[in-house]
Amino acid sequence: MLNLLLSQYRKTTILFLVLILIAILEAFEVRTSIHGNTLPYFEWLKNSSWLGIIGTTYGSVYATVEAVHLISMAIIGGTVLVADLRLLGIILTDIPSETITRGTHKVFRNALIFAVASGIFCAAGVADKVYYMPVFWIKMLALIAGSCFVFLVKQPLLNTVPHDEIRPWTLRLLAVCSLLVWFTVAATGRWIGFS
Repeated sequence: MLNLLLSQYRKTTILFLVLILIAILEAFEVRTSIHGNTLPYFEWLKNSSWLGIIGTTYGSVYATVEAVHLISMAIIGGTVLVADLRLLGIILTDIPSETITRGTHKVFRNALIFAVASGIFCAAGVADKVYYMPVFWIKMLALIAGSCFVFLVKQPLLNTVPHDEIRPWTLRLLAVCSLLVWFTVAATGRWIGFS
């Protein structure tokens, strides 16, 4: 049974073990010690890096990059919704799910690159503020978890075999997990705006 799990679901098992490791590290408060050591980096990012200086000096540049960030996040949300609702059998049922997931993944990957790049710039402009926001750190963890889920679990599974050969509950579980993770990223990102 264990060999079967390790051979067929190797990447899923690795991701599960990484999540357990994160939980253990959190229980031993490793994050707290790392968090305290990153303050000088955030101060440098805000006051000395060209990203922070441009972000704080030129408001129009910051607003433009923030708009790119928000548009990228909206595109990510749209691709996640379309792909996952198709896997759940709710929308676009006349189009094969392989076609939908392949097409949306290409757009998702490009939007994620733009979102991360513009997000670094946006965070640099207010680095001294976001460092003290717990919701910022939750968003970063959710973003890492969502990206790992997409690139290590969801896409490898969906691209290796035809979707007809995958159990329907597995497809539904993939879709629900994906929706939950990316909803967390979006909700925490929005909450940063309220903080």
